[in-house]
Amino acid sequence: MRVVDPSAPIRGRRRFARMVEHIRAFLDTIREPFVILDADLRIRLTNKSFCRTFHLSPKEVNGRRVDTLGDGAWKIPAFRTWLEANLAKRSPIPDFELDGVFPAIGHRIMMFNARRVEAVGASKRLILLSVDDITRRRQAEKAMRKLNKSLKDASMTDALTGLYNRRGYSVLSQHYLDLARRRSKKLSVIFADLDGLKQINDQWGHLGGDQALIRTAEVLRNTFRKSDIIARIGGDEFAIATMENGHDSVASQIARLRRNLKHHALQNKYDNPLSMSVGVAVSTSRRTTSIEELTSQADAVMYAEKRAKRNAAKIPYSSVNNPPRLSPWSDAAKGETAEQKNFLEV
Repeated sequence: MRVVDPSAPIRGRRRFARMVEHIRAFLDTIREPFVILDADLRIRLTNKSFCRTFHLSPKEVNGRRVDTLGDGAWKIPAFRTWLEANLAKRSPIPDFELDGVFPAIGHRIMMFNARRVEAVGASKRLILLSVDDITRRRQAEKAMRKLNKSLKDASMTDALTGLYNRRGYSVLSQHYLDLARRRSKKLSVIFADLDGLKQINDQWGHLGGDQALIRTAEVLRNTFRKSDIIARIGGDEFAIATMENGHDSVASQIARLRRNLKHHALQNKYDNPLSMSVGVAVSTSRRTTSIEELTSQADAVMYAEKRAKRNAAKIPYSSVNNPPRLSPWSDAAKGETAEQKNFLEV
């Protein structure tokens, strides 16, 4: 005959209560917010850090579904899906980052780590869920990225015009040239020099010269594509690296530049429109050329145009029967096509 101890259930409940107290005491030693969820995602145990972090009392959280906390701040479908995935899998699942606004504490970025466990002698699964406030870490990372970007921009950008500087041009244009080679396309370098900057400085001071350079940069940005590399590589020298495009040839780009220079003066009511001397060099697949060599070739063509302009200025315009020959990129050129000796193909 089996004897049943009527006090056994009572002792069992006491042992369970003591075990829960031991677990709660252990959880309270954990500095990070920590909760235990059942298979229905209800909170069964929580530590003091969790309540303190989210300004909640144990009575407000125990027995509640975790996605009902904070007036819906935790009710995010992706978060629930992640928790359910943790219940379904034994292997660890990557952490979940929650960026949101929590009642009483405001905007926070929280990182959740979960691990599924099964209580001994129980068929139900539990989730051990820890929470890490990574708001400051993410803010620091963002500030560092912003700082690195500003340092990079400062080292590759011209402070006056906002265009790339010589270093930025050399690095990016070389990558652009390599890309053109891989695509079997031509890369053109347009070397442009602002005419008469010394005279502008002499007449209007360096502030006037700076304004002319800023205006020139504005015209260049409005003329060329966003994918083109536009740079100020010297005092009054600019370089543009542009990849071959069937709908926009180099000749049409230079023609557009000339029109935009004049339009800019009319639009802003400037008495003296900006003028630029231009040279072009084109890279082809027939010969491997560095961006430095290509730029040097374009510079040589530009210098020839500038010299022609100076010579033309010394010849009276009454000599209409025998006018000087100028590059077709020159504002003074009349009736010549874009293909006439205005660029060098290397």
